[in-house]
Amino acid sequence: MKSREICRGFAIYQNRVVHLESHLELMVFFMLALRPQTLTIEEQPPAVTYWDGASFRHHTFDFRVINRDESWEYVGVKPAALVVSSGIKTIFRQIAEQLPPGTAKAVHLVTDADFSYADRYNATMAFDFLRFPVAEHDEAITRLAAEMIGTVRIADLVKASGLGAMGFRSIIRLIVSQVLVQVKRDERITYDTYVRTGVRPTEASTN
Repeated sequence: MKSREICRGFAIYQNRVVHLESHLELMVFFMLALRPQTLTIEEQPPAVTYWDGASFRHHTFDFRVINRDESWEYVGVKPAALVVSSGIKTIFRQIAEQLPPGTAKAVHLVTDADFSYADRYNATMAFDFLRFPVAEHDEAITRLAAEMIGTVRIADLVKASGLGAMGFRSIIRLIVSQVLVQVKRDERITYDTYVRTGVRPTEASTN
């Protein structure tokens, strides 16, 4: 009620509810969750204490991302228009310099200038389609992918699968797992998008 700019929401992730403070935070969360190296994400992890040159202060990051190799990293989200006035880059630099060795892999600041509308659209769609995977559909598309030569339009791959819209959903999931690769990565993914093979199916199944 205090501000028209506040937009709180939530997402279902790994059978739990993740609470988010803004639409920007939601988009960043989707993109982090879709990274192949991400094992899990903690929102609003315990505050980090750092020395700012005059006193000890505390900062709570938006996310702590734990990777599959057991490394982890802090992620802060901020609108690009507020980066300078907030002094957040200085805060993150001080924190990164003072983290004990072996604790965090990195400290990241992510703003809305770091990704496009197409990135937002694709991440939202992919996160949704990953919530309810159908193994037999993904296996069918994976077999088709193994036979692909060059680039193929998604609409043609869907037609060859005979799965209709469910085939499109599987293709999106296989793009996330890198079995398929979007040829023009700066565009929204549609039926007219061209894809090529990426990770070999045998490799993807073991990741």
